Order: sequence, then C-alpha cells, then structure tokens
Amino acid sequence: MRAYSYKQKRKKLSPRWKARIFLFVILVIVALILVYYFCIISPIVITLSQEKVRSLSTSIISESVEDVLATSGVSYSDLVNIEYNDNHDISLISTNSVEVNNLVRRITYQVQNKIDAIGNQGVDIALGTFTGIPFLYGIGPAVSVKLVPIGTVNTKFDSTFSSAGINQTLHRLYFTVFVNVGVVLPSMTKNLLTSLEVEICESVIVGKVPEIYFQGGVI
Repeated sequence: MRAYSYKQKRKKLSPRWKARIFLFVILVIVALILVYYFCIISPIVITLSQEKVRSLSTSIISESVEDVLATSGVSYSDLVNIEYNDNHDISLISTNSVEVNNLVRRITYQVQNKIDAIGNQGVDIALGTFTGIPFLYGIGPAVSVKLVPIGTVNTKFDSTFSSAGINQTLHRLYFTVFVNVGVVLPSMTKNLLTSLEVEICESVIVGKVPEIYFQGGVI
C-alpha cells in the first residue's frame, strides 16, 4: 500500500511544474531552430545569393556597356587626342573629357536602373536546399530571397599602355564598373560587391609615347 502511494505521488505534477516544463521544451525548440537557421540555412542562402548576384551583375554591366557603346558609336579617335611636335614626335596624349564623362554617366545610369530591377526579381532558392543536405539541393518549390541595391553604381575610366613592337605602343581604354547589392535576410543584410572591367577600344600608336599621360580631368 505504501509503495503504491509513492508511485502515485511521483506521477502527479503541479500545474506550475507542467507550465515550466512546457516553457522549457518551447525554448529548446526555438533555440534549435535558431541554431539551425544561423549555422545551416543562412550560410547556404548567402552563398547561393552571392553567386547569382555576381552572375546577374556581371551580365548587367556587360550588356549596359555594350548598349551604350553601340548607340553612341564612339571610337578611339573620339576619346583620345594625340598631339605631335614639329619633329612629328608625340608630345601629348590626352582624353576627351566631355565624351568620356558622357559615357560614364550613361553607363552608370543604365547599370543602376537594371540593378534596381534585381530587387523586384529576387533570388529563387529551392526549398530542399534549406535542409543543408547535398542530395536535396535544388529539389522542391522555390523560395524567393529579397535583394536590395545598396549605395550607387560607380564607374571608373582608365587606360593602359603596353609595348606592341619597335616604336609601337598598344593603348587600351576601359571602364571598371563597381556594383554593391545587399541580400536581405530576416536576421541580417549581406553586402555583395561586384566589379567588372570592360574594354571600350584600343589602338596601336606609332612613335615614342611620352612618359606622362594626361587624362584630361576624367572623373
């Protein structure tokens, strides 16, 4: 009779203890979900988003530069002025700042507009990818992750000289476009910087190129 009574006492819990146990279980579940999210899901989303953002940004930059150059119809002679002295030696090479700045503005504007559109597109990630299990990657319905452009698109104009033979110098003109895009997650925002160097035009200069090259105030 005493043993039976002891077992009955062990089985009975007060409502307060039941509430405490229930709350403890809930807290453990929430903690496990948070650990799973930060350790498994978040790195996967960031990695996949980073790959897609870089791919999209690179494609956008290339297309924008090609479109602007095609519509503007500029050539090397439109962008570069070469001056000679009385001995027909090269005395000065300078860029046409008006044409260059115009191209920079047009490219920056076009890239910025297309980058802004990425925010509406987002990044689609298959639901199975969130499990962190390799063979489930790409399986299941797509979940869209929001992308937000951060800051502005920066475009830098530059040029390089390289030897192309005796008294011949290859002059190459190019743009470097920098794009900053943010991946917005429930717990954080990850900034992804993409840059791409795109050649505008090039030309072989015959004659000795002076050591100092003036860029004519290119921004």
